Amino acid sequence: MSVTERPQTKPSWLAFPIVLVITGLLSSLSCPVRAGKVSGDSGGLEPRKNVTLAYLRRTVDAVHGALDFFQRNHQTVNLDAVIGTRMVEGSLKVLIANLEQKHQTTLLPADIMTDIRGLYQLSKQVSDDAEPNVSRTQPKYYQRIGPTIQEGLWELNYSSRRLSPSVASWSYKAEEAMAEKESDDCLTELFGTGKTDEKCVISDKCWERMTSFGYSQYSLSHEIFYLQIGEEAGCLAQMVWKILMNEQPGLHVLQDTFCANMLREAVTIAEADFPATHQDLFMEQAALCGFYGYKEFFYYNWLDMILSWQDTAHGCFKWAGWPRQRISGNVHHVTKREERRLDNGCLCHRTTVAAAALAQYIRYLIEAYLA
Repeated sequence: MSVTERPQTKPSWLAFPIVLVITGLLSSLSCPVRAGKVSGDSGGLEPRKNVTLAYLRRTVDAVHGALDFFQRNHQTVNLDAVIGTRMVEGSLKVLIANLEQKHQTTLLPADIMTDIRGLYQLSKQVSDDAEPNVSRTQPKYYQRIGPTIQEGLWELNYSSRRLSPSVASWSYKAEEAMAEKESDDCLTELFGTGKTDEKCVISDKCWERMTSFGYSQYSLSHEIFYLQIGEEAGCLAQMVWKILMNEQPGLHVLQDTFCANMLREAVTIAEADFPATHQDLFMEQAALCGFYGYKEFFYYNWLDMILSWQDTAHGCFKWAGWPRQRISGNVHHVTKREERRLDNGCLCHRTTVAAAALAQYIRYLIEAYLA
């Protein structure tokens, strides 16, 4: 079987001229990279129909297994698990809409389209069923960042593209730059669920924290998570204003920069033979940067590894080494979103990031097939 080699980011009080500036910037920052087209350029996944179709069927089955696991356990999963099922729901909804818009559904095997529509419906059902239990069992957490699991939030629609080779890069840092609570505090500013109930009131402190260069691991993934949520939560104008005031590069440059550095980490993880301690992060990287259309995160041999980590009997993803011992003192803790172990050693966060990453693989496999 042929595989591809691994590869070596309007407030009403604004004066009228500023509104015009921001309106123009919104157009220039967003339009070139957002589209409703399924591209024929597949990037890392070489367009060989028989190979691609076989992988596509395996990936669809894997996502179905993960969603079935969450459906069976929807009364005990946590909020962070539902973020992943909403990601699956949103990405598949956008994929189906794009295929329909371009009249490409008939170019795929009928059973594949039926299965993908079924996955979308199942992911929506799982999310809808789990959300009331999350609000009941995690009321404070739900009040703060519950909007991350609202229906429709994860419907980013970026056409496929490549990372810019000219963006800033930095060396890997073993320590995290922020704790999860710090990231969540900044999300509450977007949602209006923190110190104020007004949405999109972005403090200088949070903007600096969530857009600084030099982060690694989960701190870096939280920056991408923040930018995506800010855009989908309706805060794009305020984000562009912050970029202007801080003389930062455009939003698309932030996307490029963060995902380019994240890809370097993904390659490092792959070259280290995918250590168990970094598999969760590796899948999260594909899920997040896949939403932005970056094709370099998707390769057959990487997909083989992700599929091999699934417990096919239960549909979930496990790790015998969890939980890791947390360091005491003032050192920042790992900022991976909250993990929970369920029956049979199944892990909520690991399974949900796997499902989200595999949903992105479905998109890019389809692009390769159509090529």
